[in-house]
Amino acid sequence: MKSLRLVFSLCAIAACSLQAQEERQAPPTEIPDFSNLDEYIYVPKSTLQFGFRNLSGPKTSFSGKGNLLASENVGTATNANETRLYHDGSVTADARTTAVDNGDGTSTTIPVPNDGKTNTWAYGSDKQLVDGYMTFHTYLAAITDSTIRSQNAGRTSGVELAVAYDMGKVFKRFDWSIVAGVGINDIASSMNGGVKANLTTVTDTYSLYGRLPPAAPYSAPSSTTTTVTNSDGTTSSDTADTTTLLGNKPVDRSRTVTTDSTSVRNRWKLKGAYFTTRAGPALTMQFTSRLKASVSAGLAVVYAGSTYSVDEAFLPDTGSEIKDSVKDDTSKFLVGYYADATLQFDATERTGFYIGAVYQATGSYDQTIASTNANYSTKIDLNNLNGLRAGMTFRF
Repeated sequence: MKSLRLVFSLCAIAACSLQAQEERQAPPTEIPDFSNLDEYIYVPKSTLQFGFRNLSGPKTSFSGKGNLLASENVGTATNANETRLYHDGSVTADARTTAVDNGDGTSTTIPVPNDGKTNTWAYGSDKQLVDGYMTFHTYLAAITDSTIRSQNAGRTSGVELAVAYDMGKVFKRFDWSIVAGVGINDIASSMNGGVKANLTTVTDTYSLYGRLPPAAPYSAPSSTTTTVTNSDGTTSSDTADTTTLLGNKPVDRSRTVTTDSTSVRNRWKLKGAYFTTRAGPALTMQFTSRLKASVSAGLAVVYAGSTYSVDEAFLPDTGSEIKDSVKDDTSKFLVGYYADATLQFDATERTGFYIGAVYQATGSYDQTIASTNANYSTKIDLNNLNGLRAGMTFRF
């Protein structure tokens, strides 16, 4: 029995010695290798560009014709006591009355018998008094100008937003990407000047029956009121009729037509904006880790909206200036292309700046104004637009 215990004891001692020897001979546990973790860090593929675009204005042209006339009614040339409204005055029915005794202590007011005169009229300019007669006028200006006037609209600055997605390398220093962006710019163009027109003047001549009216402007009937001091120290008012009577129908009506290019002036004005959507490939060359240059070209689609207005003005010899204004609103879709070259500097891993040149050609459209008294047109040419673009970049 003792021998058996001795054997077990020797076996246990041998096992422990063997285990200790194996532990001394085993290699140390390796530390994990973290050197390849960069392969799992996300590298931004997209670049957002936000900035402004300063572009040359579109080419614009203006043309057309119109009629300028005042809303007046001169009636017939022969009937008496008509209401006649002129550009520089008016002549209406005689308003004089007389009182008739009814024989019962009452009286009735009745119009005076027609003596060919009226006490209700007005005129506005001393030029209307000609050789002792009073003249009244209406005017019509028919614009016959056929000149097409052209002007380049002024440069405008607008905002733009674009996103470029990196598609990988083409060569060692060259990458290519897909770019899509939007931008908006204004349309602003205006011109003014004299236009050729046929000027029609209708003149009605009235008799003053040998009298001269007060200086213009004058409106009949007229009266003056004076204050009279009575013998008892009180005062009273005395009103005297000072009306100059005028014939109640014209003694003559004439019509003259002249042509000049100074009496009528037009102002053409175009105001609007165009929204550009563009997309295309871009090729980028990496100069340094921070500085790169890219070129891009592709399709451009424009949505343009504009208001076209024409202000007409005619200053006749007598009376106020005759004015009229007409306008039209329209919108168009146009398709073309763009090209740009950009220099980009990355200030940090995520943000930077860009500056570049841009060219855009997206066609042209016509806009017209058609009304009873006007027919004008304009052409807006959105080809050959060029300018600068600049702003900030954000990588994500």
